[in-house]
Order: sequence, then C-alpha cells, then structure tokens
Amino acid sequence: MRFDGITINFVTAAAFAVIALTLSGCTPSVRYTREQSPRLADESSQSTQTQPQQPSAPAPKAGSRASKNRLVQVAESYLGTPYKYGGMSRAGVDCSGYTGLVYREVYGVYLPRTSAKMWKKGRAVSVSAARPGDLCFFRMRGKKGKIDHVGIYMGNNRFIHASTSSGVMYSNLKDDYFSKRFAGIRRVL
Repeated sequence: MRFDGITINFVTAAAFAVIALTLSGCTPSVRYTREQSPRLADESSQSTQTQPQQPSAPAPKAGSRASKNRLVQVAESYLGTPYKYGGMSRAGVDCSGYTGLVYREVYGVYLPRTSAKMWKKGRAVSVSAARPGDLCFFRMRGKKGKIDHVGIYMGNNRFIHASTSSGVMYSNLKDDYFSKRFAGIRRVL
C-alpha cells in the first residue's frame, strides 16, 4: 500500500486504521467464533487453549431435568480451571467469563461480559425460589459496593464460580464470607 509516497505494510496499515477509527469515536470490534478462528488450520491444532463447545443439539428448556443435567455436566467440567482475570477459556477464566462460557455451551445464550452488566438482566428471585442455572451476585467490596462477582446457582444453597484464590469451585451461600457479600439471585432464562 502506498500512502503519500511511503510504502506501508499490511500490519502497519491495519494498526493505522484502528487508531484512526478509535480517534474518530469508533471502537473496532472483532468477534471470533469456532468457525471463524483467527488462526490458520495448522496453528489451531498447536493451541493449548480449548474453545468452548457449542451446543450440539437445541438447548434444553430451562428448569427441565435435561437442562439441569446438562448444566451440571458442563459447569463441573470446568472444576479446577485456574482463575485468570479476563480469561475466557479452559486455560483460565474469571467469574463472568466462566458464567458466560457455561451459559453459551448449555443454553446457547450470550450473556454480557461483566458481572455488573449481567446483574441488569433478567428478574430477581428469592433464594427459596432459586433453581439451578439462576445467577448469584455478590458485592465483594462490601454491601454498598458495586456488583463485582457472579456464580451459577446449583441448588441447596450451593453455587459454582471462578474464585480468585482457587479457580472454578463450589461454594455455599450460607458461608459467612459469601453471606456478608450476597447481593441477590437473578433468573435470565
């Protein structure tokens, strides 16, 4: 590519375009799916990160036995996955990334990327009315803080989430630590 008598390679041209769009108020966005990987075919086989599986069949109806079984299967397949801020793969996840991956794989639903934005979706339900698949929200910096943690309710006051200290694990809403930070449960399905 030539620009005012200067030869510019493709990478430099792409970087220039991104900067120009950003300065003009546009934020470029790239979303990859399993079918549209940015890697070449031979590179993808060398990748250590596993992409989330897409639902192989229509998502089961929320609240059904099949839905609960699929939720348990997928959610528990991530147990032990390490915490990684901003992570969105089996190599490492944060709380909202984990929740989003599970919802996408089980229900075919794309949730917002942050716990604060997830909090604004769906409707509030009481703990006594909660069912597996509902989302549990927390204010980890205290009752007056913003929503900054999310997990998936699994029944019997238990939820599964990506903990900063232990990665994906089960916890209990009645544990002193979480009960003091609990903000509520929301149903998005």
